[in-house]
Amino acid sequence: MNFALSIEKNARHLLNEETPLQTVMEEAQRLTAQHFSLHSSCGGTKGRHWRMQLYVPIYVSSFCVNQCLYCGFRSPHSIQRKHLSVEETVGESQYLLQRGFKSQLIVAGESPKVSSTYLAEIIRHLRLIDVVPSIEVAPMSVEQYEEIVAGGCHGITLFQETFDRTLYAKYHPAGPKSSYEWRVHALERAAEAGMPRIGYGVLLGLAEPQRELITMMEHAAKMTAKYPDRTFAFSLPRIHEGPTGFAIPYQVTDELFVRMYCALRIVFPKAELVLSTRETPELRNRLASLCITQISAESSTEPGGYVLNTQKKSDSAKQSGGNFNGQFLITDNRSAEEIADWLTQYGHDVQW
Repeated sequence: MNFALSIEKNARHLLNEETPLQTVMEEAQRLTAQHFSLHSSCGGTKGRHWRMQLYVPIYVSSFCVNQCLYCGFRSPHSIQRKHLSVEETVGESQYLLQRGFKSQLIVAGESPKVSSTYLAEIIRHLRLIDVVPSIEVAPMSVEQYEEIVAGGCHGITLFQETFDRTLYAKYHPAGPKSSYEWRVHALERAAEAGMPRIGYGVLLGLAEPQRELITMMEHAAKMTAKYPDRTFAFSLPRIHEGPTGFAIPYQVTDELFVRMYCALRIVFPKAELVLSTRETPELRNRLASLCITQISAESSTEPGGYVLNTQKKSDSAKQSGGNFNGQFLITDNRSAEEIADWLTQYGHDVQW
């Protein structure tokens, strides 16, 4: 309890607008360099530098039985849905591996098609071709997670979406995801099953952001104490545009967004901080110079989107107000090489 209270006190201080943001950023940058630098001669000409892991998501299924109000995959939406076979997923993975990506995140909507056996088979195949696979899928039991870990899974990411129980019920009116308790304890079940890397996150825009961050920190603090041998990670996906008819109730400014990520670094100095292509190139560059240690590149949120659409840009999706075949809109459309070049020029040690 004392640890949780100290986290809340520290977090509130860091999130307070009266605490100079420059001071918060400098401390976050210092801690990131301290804990993630591989060596002291990385060739950068400015700022601090550290190991930066590039990763890419592979969406394997857009089928979903849930009705999350904010999600492009929600079951009532009339979108063209697709479920990749194991062979098709391996094809996506091999294409990305040829591009250089070894760190790959398997993502799927909640559907009976996406079983633990299906995921474990994918992971086994990916390990055979020297890929480091992780998952971002619906919550499972300890036994199901054990099957996936046995296949060689490197880690799990699972967003609680919101820790506000009342709002959680509002945003998840139907489907298995409507069970707050089953979801909120999923990462502990994964840790119990032996998952090496545990990834936390909230979806910014659904509830009061400062309270969400503090609650997530308190949950994670208990887990880090219970499982000190695991790697912990945090991600703060932010809603920029929801499906048709969904109004974002809580706007999170760029400055608050930066402050929240820096607060995570200061409270959890050894944690991986992850940033997706939801954000603009300018903001991603800024955060990459402060505290981020893992960043996605050239993402597609449509199953089969890499092999089938290698030359296709999602202009039609951008014009459709969120009514598209992916889960969310991509904002940073730079190539992986462009992102890696910027990171290298800044001074980071880029790992694929």
